[in-house]
Amino acid sequence: MEHLADLVDLYEYRVEDLAAGRTPKGGKRALLQLRAFLIQTRLPGPLAKRFRQADARFKALRQSPNSPPPVETPSPDFPAQALEHLEEPTPKPSPLRAIALKVWHLLAEREAKARAKDLLTGRREELRLIHAFLQNYLEYREKETFKRDFNLSRFHPTHPIPSLSDSLMDLEDPKVAEALVMEFLETALHLPQDLPLPPEETRTYIRRFLNRILEWDDAYGLPPKRDLMPLKKALEEAKRLGASALEIARLEERLRKEAQEERRRELLLEEERRRFRVALEKVIALLNLLPTPQGETPWPRVPEPGQGEESLLTLPLRPGRIPLGPLTLSQVEGTWHLGLGGEDYVLEDTLVIPWEDLEVLAVRERDLLHLRLEARSGIRLYELLAEGRMLALLLSPNQDYIYLRLLRALYARLKGEFSPQAFGPELAEKYRQAPWEALQDFARKVLELALKRLGGADPTPLLKEVGQALGQEREALVLAEALREYLGRRPPTRETLGGEVHLLSIGAEPLALKVGQTVLSLRPRNAPSGDPQEDVLYVGQAGEVPQRLKDLLVYRLSEGTVILAREGRRLAYLVMENP
Repeated sequence: MEHLADLVDLYEYRVEDLAAGRTPKGGKRALLQLRAFLIQTRLPGPLAKRFRQADARFKALRQSPNSPPPVETPSPDFPAQALEHLEEPTPKPSPLRAIALKVWHLLAEREAKARAKDLLTGRREELRLIHAFLQNYLEYREKETFKRDFNLSRFHPTHPIPSLSDSLMDLEDPKVAEALVMEFLETALHLPQDLPLPPEETRTYIRRFLNRILEWDDAYGLPPKRDLMPLKKALEEAKRLGASALEIARLEERLRKEAQEERRRELLLEEERRRFRVALEKVIALLNLLPTPQGETPWPRVPEPGQGEESLLTLPLRPGRIPLGPLTLSQVEGTWHLGLGGEDYVLEDTLVIPWEDLEVLAVRERDLLHLRLEARSGIRLYELLAEGRMLALLLSPNQDYIYLRLLRALYARLKGEFSPQAFGPELAEKYRQAPWEALQDFARKVLELALKRLGGADPTPLLKEVGQALGQEREALVLAEALREYLGRRPPTRETLGGEVHLLSIGAEPLALKVGQTVLSLRPRNAPSGDPQEDVLYVGQAGEVPQRLKDLLVYRLSEGTVILAREGRRLAYLVMENP
């Protein structure tokens, strides 16, 4: 093990020499021989990770146009399996991938705006911590040790956390907060380009970086640590030399006051660290907005050129005037325009056009154009669908409505009134007898109250405790994960909802939705007042009593669960598997 560690160290040093433009010790042939040996060797986990990181840098150097002269070709007596990774063609970025990244940027900006609003309260620890991270990271990135310091052992913070009243920052301005959140996400997104680091390690690296800042005593703007040793020595010296009682008392009083001030500083430091560690978790949670595998947001769906799906279309740009439903695509004097409602918009890289209660997102990549319809950020349809996904789990009758019973038990635990006997399987009989509309309203109310009591904290510890008491720990962890996802993805997007969101307009005529082999009928009934906002919509299938859709309805079928959300004349729905 120690011998292998030395070889990995040697490989790192030789790659470092190559990066600096120096001939590696032993020559370039020795570097390739060592690399071939390590490729064939079964390295333990930590050493394998270090080797992969150094090797990624080696490959980047070979592919970079500014890299040193290419390493000489190894001799032909090397085993083929050891050399098969030496020449890897650089993959060209896919235009569809580039479009998906631009779409992610547009959606991330919307979400950053919403998240920033939540951070503009209290002492704004999250925004201040993000600012300190950006300053320290951007400075450290320029240093020579940055590229190899994956565990940040050589990193020493230089920029403290700004105070709430910092004159250089206006932390009460929503635009400043939004820009900070977006810059943080952009920096995290490009981290694997700054470092030879696997994308999956982004969250771990940033958490380690933030922790290094919080471990720094000078990060919080507190007075420097008092050195009590000179006073103690002066007091001991005075006693040894037989100083007067008054002089000794004066030194003792001074030492006592200094010790009190130092203790006060330590308490303040401890409290600041505690508050910023809570903020750190919220900052790390923002990384969920990154696309997979760095974060938890699925890559936006982009159909192949010439193909379209509901609310999604990708097409090649061709000369002429092209009608696209309510949109018109045209080229005037070499400039592309997108027309909607009698107004033309210049089509550049990205364009967002408001249209009724929707937005048209247009993304261009060379000669390709991607169009998609999204609900406006202010509309509640996507939020209702996200709530409906949670309700679908809670209303699942599996194991005697175990998830609804667990949520009720969590709420009781949060109030301090938890008794396992009160949430046993016998409750399921009451749920089975309740009308579906009443049961759904009940589940929504329990969810609202539990989340209000929870206050954004991680539900896992309490749910695990409740699950153990009820003998359902595995189901409790499933519910905890669903709650974390529901809380962590606000505002939701088409991708976080599963990508299969359908948008419809409600008119005077019935609508038909086909789900598998089942056809659901949506029949509107006009309100006596004539106000379309008060119109009633009934959902059902042949031979069954229809259910009323107010703003949200979870409709269970054997083929899956249909989540329907309504706001005025606009209807959104998605189909998910039964829990």
